Amino acid sequence: MFKNRWGKKLSLKENMISTDQIRIIRTNIEDELQKDSIFLTITSPNLEEQKALISAKLAISFAELGKKVLLVDANLRRPSLHKYFNIYNSSGLVNVINEKGSINLFAKITSTPGLFLLPAGTSRDNISHTGLLNKAEELMTDWSQFFDVILLETPSFLKSSDAHILSRKCDGVILVMKEHSTKKDDAIQTKHYLERANKKIVGVIYQTA
Repeated sequence: MFKNRWGKKLSLKENMISTDQIRIIRTNIEDELQKDSIFLTITSPNLEEQKALISAKLAISFAELGKKVLLVDANLRRPSLHKYFNIYNSSGLVNVINEKGSINLFAKITSTPGLFLLPAGTSRDNISHTGLLNKAEELMTDWSQFFDVILLETPSFLKSSDAHILSRKCDGVILVMKEHSTKKDDAIQTKHYLERANKKIVGVIYQTA
């Protein structure tokens, strides 16, 4: 179910996330933020396999409104979004950061009009993921010049510092959780972390089996 600010609910059957359900989630996000441009981080307290799929479907839904959308695979440890769009992961976010290149050089056109994917890319350097993402922060400010909606699909919030770093510039955070998998204490801990960082939780997508 989708919980807007831990309140409003919408059931989401695992592996059966319908287009209509995603559209309702999108509408709730727009109502919550009431902004022409939207910059969101999508994460989870712990590992949730459906997070990338939900991110992809949400990006497609925004693009269907005629918006120019950038979906970023910021899960450098376990990139997967390129698989959903049948795009090579040979270059992407890592290259934008290391080469300080324009986002337009590395964002890939998808089959959905208006939707661009920035894969994670691959790095041959020894620099840590945390070091890379700290460099990314200064670049992300410029991305809103080119896109109406930016969605960052990040690693699990409690498993690495990546999501903490990437959420600094965003307008809000979407949490993906799963029944019988996400522990209540982990969800509460993630919520407290975000609140202390003054990051708005614009919604929670809770998957039911």
